Amino acid sequence: MSYEAGVSTGPNDLIDKLRIFLLAEGWTVNLFAAIGAGYRLHVQKTASDSTVMYFNFRSAIAETGVTLITEDNVAGANGTVTGLLVNGSTGYAGGSLWHMQPGKSIDASAKSMGMCMTQMSTTAIPAYYFFTPDSDSDTVHIAVEVTAGKFQFMSFGLLVKQGTFTGGQYFSASFASYTPFSDWTGGWYAPNYFSACNTGNKHGAVYVDVDATASWRISTGESYPEIAWPCVVGQQQNSYFSEDGLASFFWSHAPNSYNAMAAMCPIYTLLKRGDANYSLIGWPDGVRFLNTTNYDPAEEITYGAETWTVFHADSQSGDPENMYTGFAFKKVSSSSSSSSNSSSSSSLSSSHSSSSHSSSSHSSSSSSVSSSHSSSSQSSSHSSSSSSN
Repeated sequence: MSYEAGVSTGPNDLIDKLRIFLLAEGWTVNLFAAIGAGYRLHVQKTASDSTVMYFNFRSAIAETGVTLITEDNVAGANGTVTGLLVNGSTGYAGGSLWHMQPGKSIDASAKSMGMCMTQMSTTAIPAYYFFTPDSDSDTVHIAVEVTAGKFQFMSFGLLVKQGTFTGGQYFSASFASYTPFSDWTGGWYAPNYFSACNTGNKHGAVYVDVDATASWRISTGESYPEIAWPCVVGQQQNSYFSEDGLASFFWSHAPNSYNAMAAMCPIYTLLKRGDANYSLIGWPDGVRFLNTTNYDPAEEITYGAETWTVFHADSQSGDPENMYTGFAFKKVSSSSSSSSNSSSSSSLSSSHSSSSHSSSSHSSSSSSVSSSHSSSSQSSSHSSSSSSN
């Protein structure tokens, strides 16, 4: 696993830093070239289970959704993006548009879809963080401080699979590319990263070949999405109790009264089946959802030999349902003495330690994915003997 943190001079510099980081992690760069006011980046990697992954990126400087993804014009809802976009595909063709690659990710209307981080500075991004949580570097997590204390996120790679099936590559980021709003009615709008909020926006996609259908399955805030992710970071007060809001229990019961720390929830990934039930198909490695009440932005917490970095998903102001939600990314694993790949900045975090930790235990079944799923049964184990935060 590897880790990199630093500062950036803008979206075009950030996508170049990502290119260099991915090369060092064993990804192949198929194309890196200027386009519009930004750059396009196309990468691929053969994962440890022989899944070939293709992801496509675009940096943007004050460009609209209809310019960035020409099909993605939904009811005039396009906004301006200054940041980084991602979408997935199953192949690469240099002569095609960045978002029109073979086997592109599409929505229910067969339009190209992507996710983005936006409202970045064009001259000075305060901090960025790259994480690869496993030895194969099959998954990459990105956190960017777009303004002081406010972060946006992007993840892509391969799920830790539950069961045996073809596919498992996924991507998600803070906003849908066609509605890249991070400021609604003057307030910091909660992002769509691994979200279950009832906004109707797209939250990302997973490629799955199951039930005689091989395609990117889209996660949305609509009823019965194809993919359901557990995290609830939306504005609607009832979204904590939505059918796919599996993380609501973790959030609402934290911090715990014993040591003021928060249990961290894996990003359980559920697939809608033909009988309208959902099956657990896996989770992204090295990322957890948590209640961030007692944590500072970019604070590092230690559980035994593991170190995780915590980021707030929302501003710590506004309505209670938008406060104190966030994500932790694994920086150091229990099997690695050092995860630092490179760092171009001084330490940006403080320390939060625990003398013991019982991590979640997961095992993958070799049988095919089951069509039955009980969403109330998913849980994670967390223990700590540290003193109060």
